[in-house]
This record gives sequence, C-alpha cells and structure tokens, in this order.
Amino acid sequence: MGLRTLGASLRRAFWPAVSFVALAGLTACAVAPRLEDLSLASLADRPQLELTQTPFYPQELHQCGPAALATVLGASGQTVTPETLADEVYIPGRNGSLQVELLAAARRHQRVAVQLAPKLDAVLAPLLEQRPVLLLQNLGFARAPRWHYAVLVGWDAPANELILRSGGNRRERLSLTRFVQTWDLGGRWAVVMADPRQPPPQSVTARDWIAAIAPLESQRQPDLARTAYEAATQRWPSETLAWQALANARYALGDLPGAESALQAAVDITPDAAALNNLAQVRIERGCAVAALQALQLIAPIPPALASTIADTRRAAEAMPADAGCH
Repeated sequence: MGLRTLGASLRRAFWPAVSFVALAGLTACAVAPRLEDLSLASLADRPQLELTQTPFYPQELHQCGPAALATVLGASGQTVTPETLADEVYIPGRNGSLQVELLAAARRHQRVAVQLAPKLDAVLAPLLEQRPVLLLQNLGFARAPRWHYAVLVGWDAPANELILRSGGNRRERLSLTRFVQTWDLGGRWAVVMADPRQPPPQSVTARDWIAAIAPLESQRQPDLARTAYEAATQRWPSETLAWQALANARYALGDLPGAESALQAAVDITPDAAALNNLAQVRIERGCAVAALQALQLIAPIPPALASTIADTRRAAEAMPADAGCH
C-alpha cells in the first residue's frame, strides 16, 4: 500500500511503507505578483550587465521553446541542439511547447529548471551568478495570446532596458515597461537552469530547489536526486524539509542508516510529528524497536490527522522483540 503524494503539482510518491507520512505543503506554485517600480535605478552598483557568452540559436517559426531551452542548457554546460529538443518538446498541434515539456526535457538532460518567484528582482538575481533566465512572454493580448519563450541575459540600467535572446535577435533590447507587460500576460513564469550535482544557485530558495529536484525520483534518477538533496542540506543546514527529502531519497535507494541519520537531523531542528513517525518506521525496519518507541514518545501532541498512522507505527514497534542489535 502506498502513501499519499507529496503534492498534486509534483506527483511524487513518498516511502512505500504504510505508516510513513508524506511531506506536507511542498508545491512549486507561484504567488500573486506584487506591483513594482518599473525602474532599474536600484541597480546603480551594477548599472550594466550582459552574459555575452550565452549561446544563441535563432528561433524559427513556432520553435522558440526548443531554441530557448537549448540556450539555457548550453549556458549550464549541457550542449543540446534545438533540433534535438524539438523532437522532445515541440507539439505540432499546438504550434509550440508547453512549460511542463520543457521542464521534463531539462531533467532528461540531467538539469533541473528551478522556478523563480514572480518578482522582477527574482529574475534579475540569477544573472549575477552568470545564469541566464528562461521565461515566458505573451506578445499578444490576454484574450488573444501570442506565447513566446525568451532568455534574459542582461540589463542596461541607465537606459531602463533588459537584454534578451529572443526569436531571431541575439540582443533584443526591451524597455522594462514592455518586458513587465509581456511577462505579466505570460503569468510571470521564469526558471533558472541548474546542474543538480552542483551546489544550488544562490538566487533560489530551499523549497523551490526541493520542488525542482523531486521529479527526478519518479523519473528513475534516484542517485541524482540524492546528490541534489545532499547539496541542499549543505546549503540550507537548518532547513528541515531538505533533510526529510534527503531521507526520502536514501530510503528509496535502500540506505536505511543514511535515511535514519537524515531524519534524526530533521527532528533535531524541528520535532515534526511526521518526521518522528518516519524515524520510528525506519528504526523498525532496522530492527531497533526500543529506539523506534523512543522516537514516537517525542510526538506531543499527536496531530489528529496522523493519529491512525502513528498508532500503526507504535503497534508495529511494540510487536517486535526487544532490540537484538540494529542492522
């Protein structure tokens, strides 16, 4: 019997033991954008920036998705041609590519696209790390959209303009007002590409990193997911969710001691009921009944939604013989 999923937007199954509890509330959903001052004047300390080494692939009709994706993949060190990606992401019936297809293609090429907050400063920050940003624009109107993928590669603060790889233009200079208008109409969707084997970008949050990594597990890349979660715990050592995600990945790979260690780190930060239950469960599987009961005793109060699950775990621990040594 499986467990509940981690979130509808991620479609990720948690540990397959009946008593394990899924992580709650992890989604990659964007929040409502806030009104912004349409000026780059705050960038006075870095008035101009352009990632000139970013690849450029002139976009053919309806092929902006594969070309833009090839651009950010190439900038991340993974060279893939738009022609190759077109076979993976282009949908002739729609004359374009869906965002979900772009994200899946990135993972197939051992990269993850981390969704950025729908704020102007969030899409500018990755450029300071030499990371171009893939984004969606609507060059038409709300009722008559004309969707377009472009890649943000720089800014010119004195001119109040942004610089993009867009269509057939290697350096499209777009006024900030026009950019925000088209980005607003496109839903303010933007992602930064990252190698999950490397430290997470400084410009992303722990939750957004974990949300981007989670699908790797369902795509049969558990080793890559584990490596990325380990990087998350190093970057955000006080983030309970990162330790729980790492425990998840280690458990899936059969590393029970590693899963227990990660869960212990999680409950040392926050004695979360779900994490303590999962810690008890992994101790049961290691033959550590007494230690499992000790973890369960720390759950106070017991959340009503988890009462039945925790009771099942307790019964399993009590039915075991006294510890004969964990394995």
